[in-house]
Amino acid sequence: MMWSMLIVVVLLVCLAPFLVIRFNQLSLGRSLCAEARRQFDAARATRRGLLPVFQAEASRLLGSSAPSVTALEAAVATASSARSRTDAGAAEHAVTDAVRAVAVTLREQAAAGGTVTWLKDLYGQLEEHETHISASVRHHNASVRSYMRRRRGLLSLPLLGLYRPLQEIEYAPSPIAEVTVSGAPSPGAEDYRPGPVAEDL
Repeated sequence: MMWSMLIVVVLLVCLAPFLVIRFNQLSLGRSLCAEARRQFDAARATRRGLLPVFQAEASRLLGSSAPSVTALEAAVATASSARSRTDAGAAEHAVTDAVRAVAVTLREQAAAGGTVTWLKDLYGQLEEHETHISASVRHHNASVRSYMRRRRGLLSLPLLGLYRPLQEIEYAPSPIAEVTVSGAPSPGAEDYRPGPVAEDL
């Protein structure tokens, strides 16, 4: 009996440093996920501040009943009412596609002799904010995958009650933007680097 207790004590003493390390790893992973979520929320809020102006000008130029304008209004309303970040990711994806559809319509109007105002510059700003959203989502999802991988480890079993599972944000912008922004590579481009974008948030 004495030897059994001694063995248990020795095992606990040997495991203690590894448990402390895993505790710190999980704490850091959870903090990185929380910071990435804050960046995602900040990027969404910044873009949302520009959208009403873009919508109003698009409605003036294309008409409030234009399909691309009504689709944008519906996408923005859905994104504004999203309750979870998982829903918000899909909703922001829809906003990105709707904004690009309006830009395509404006380009077609300009080709047909129509007048396009400073809305083109505003669209360029919205595209830059989309890269911020996309970068923050990638950072968040990579952090979640790392956190969940450590959480599944054997050493994490005694700590599962302290660290709940986290979900990735579903956000995948369209791979092709019909109107590109000069000097700003798209999130899917080979030379796109999320680091500098994240630093600007």
